[in-house]
Amino acid sequence: MAHAGFGLAPQGIPGTPSPFSLRVPDADLHQLSSLIQTAVVGPPSFYNTHSVADDPDHAFGITREWFTAAADEWAHKFDWRAHEKHWNSFPQFTINVTAPSDGQVFHLHFAALFSHRRDATPVLFSHGWPSSWTEFVPVLELLTEKYTPKTLPYHIVVPSIPDYGLSTRSGLTETELDFRGAAEALNELMKALGFDAYIAQGGDVGSGLTAALGTFHDECKAVHFNNLILTPSEMGAVADLPVTPEEATTLARAAQFGDRDTGYLYEQGTKPGGISLALMSNPMALLAWIGTLYVENTGYSIDTILQEVSWYWLTKSYGSSLWSYRSVWRAVLRDDNRKLPSPLTIKKKPLGYSWYPGEVLAAAKSWLEHWFPDNLVFFKAHESGGHLAAFDNPAGFLQDIEEFVAIVKTKVKF
Repeated sequence: MAHAGFGLAPQGIPGTPSPFSLRVPDADLHQLSSLIQTAVVGPPSFYNTHSVADDPDHAFGITREWFTAAADEWAHKFDWRAHEKHWNSFPQFTINVTAPSDGQVFHLHFAALFSHRRDATPVLFSHGWPSSWTEFVPVLELLTEKYTPKTLPYHIVVPSIPDYGLSTRSGLTETELDFRGAAEALNELMKALGFDAYIAQGGDVGSGLTAALGTFHDECKAVHFNNLILTPSEMGAVADLPVTPEEATTLARAAQFGDRDTGYLYEQGTKPGGISLALMSNPMALLAWIGTLYVENTGYSIDTILQEVSWYWLTKSYGSSLWSYRSVWRAVLRDDNRKLPSPLTIKKKPLGYSWYPGEVLAAAKSWLEHWFPDNLVFFKAHESGGHLAAFDNPAGFLQDIEEFVAIVKTKVKF
């Protein structure tokens, strides 16, 4: 492990994290390759031979040409073991925590960079869908280049959020998870690591988790977002506030995303059973579903997209990950946020926001100032980056986090 020195958890903590190294069984990789090579690809049609690159009205998803090229690379060039080796260079752990509300035992996987400093500030990063904890790997790389275990000013904790990837729970088939329950598990994780005061950061599903942590858990002392999940009513209340030309461009793109790219949200929110069984029957089906979101909204390489699709396939977690959409679709499409904690309720804790031009869940600075008149302590707009900010612009993202932590430490005692 290249960064083993960062893998020493603080002494005397309540929990017992176990070191973890990922190695998917060879049989699973062989099965994946076989299923890719024997998959049936549908015949050409108008819809799978035209794309948004040809015409904005042709936002039909991936093309057959892209699909077959990605399949060829997946079967013959993609190197899962190389990605696995790189991820394993960072300390990873598993730990069991029990949710106080219902007694469920969560078996959580997380990566971490632990500092040797007694005054290090704990920071929790929560990822979204369809990504994984690996979206923060570029930030972990920068931190290990900039600091040693003796100089690192933070304890960095990056979990596979509950029911995603390698994190699961005892009631997986008996009870439906929601944002509040998942956030409770993450709060217990931080407490088990001895962190009774920490900062939470998140985007996408992680944004909802960060909102829940900031709303319901005193241990979470401050929150930082790179996007917000809001209801139409919450958005409508700020519709008349001024925005900059750059914000207007991003908001227009976000509106376009909401108009043409939310079909997956309906399906995953209303029929998670059917879609999960369909997509987990063959990796090529999963590639088509997840690939569409990446191809139409990012400039990511095929290798990067295959990395994330492979993660969901090989961890067998696509189906269990859909709990978040049961809450999100009601909030976003039915204006009902009873199951999705709103970030707008966080009025007393320091709050930070990083703005990126490629964001599809965008918010303008004037909106944030309206929503958080007394506790918006940090805002920065960037010239590059999108929805997965830590992956898209890791240097800018890390700089924001460091500046935000410095501000928070003047206001909160850790």
